[in-house]
Amino acid sequence: MLLRETLKPAATLLVLAVALQSPAARSETTIICTKPGVPLCMGDTTTFVSADKMAACQFEVKEYVDKTMDYLRCLNEENTSTGQELTRNVERFNCRLSGRNCG
Repeated sequence: MLLRETLKPAATLLVLAVALQSPAARSETTIICTKPGVPLCMGDTTTFVSADKMAACQFEVKEYVDKTMDYLRCLNEENTSTGQELTRNVERFNCRLSGRNCG
């Protein structure tokens, strides 16, 4: 009896981990956030020698800032979505664990 009581929490965690990794537990919508690279002109020592190169680099940096802000918004949406998905799946697991018909 004591062994069964000891194993039950471990088995529950194992089942939960497997359930959360199954395709049915994954969201149908996958969010893919792509981190932008730093403009190469920032590391080029000749960028700040020429006004034309500086202006071109300034444009690249503005694009980099815009893309990075989009990336951060995407990560926030992914974080929110993943948290909601986790909550739904844990609630579904706990419902099924209790023996109820949970769909």
